[in-house]
Amino acid sequence: MPIGAPMLKPLPIALFVLLAACSGQDPKISLHDGWARETGQSDVAAAYVTIENKGAADKLIGVRSAAGEATLHETTMNDGVMRMRAIDPAQGMVVPSNGKLALAPGGAHVMIMGLSQPLKAGDGFDLTLQFARSKPKQVRIMVKPAAEGGMVH
Repeated sequence: MPIGAPMLKPLPIALFVLLAACSGQDPKISLHDGWARETGQSDVAAAYVTIENKGAADKLIGVRSAAGEATLHETTMNDGVMRMRAIDPAQGMVVPSNGKLALAPGGAHVMIMGLSQPLKAGDGFDLTLQFARSKPKQVRIMVKPAAEGGMVH
């Protein structure tokens, strides 16, 4: 070893194997069960979808739709009061490794404001989800009658 060269210590084998396993795995995102309720004359809607991941963890950081201005929101219940807040894209929502993130009534969802036209049962529109690591993914959102799907948003 030349004089003045830094002395490198070997990494423990277990640490090396762990780093190699983590760095080589990519998220494997799929989207399914996309739906929204019909809106009547309202220009606001909530959309829901299940995000499945069969790979490394990722983060949902944004949404887009030609139907209107789409943003991520979360509904919470505090002291008997229901509140809704926008989710900062920098914070995003974790899509766990080998797990699911369900955007569903009463929790995380997509708000679409300024709808270009009211949503009617049987119609559909496309929603594009943006991730920190994965390429954007598109899902078809099917519109259900207002009476279906549980709680009204």
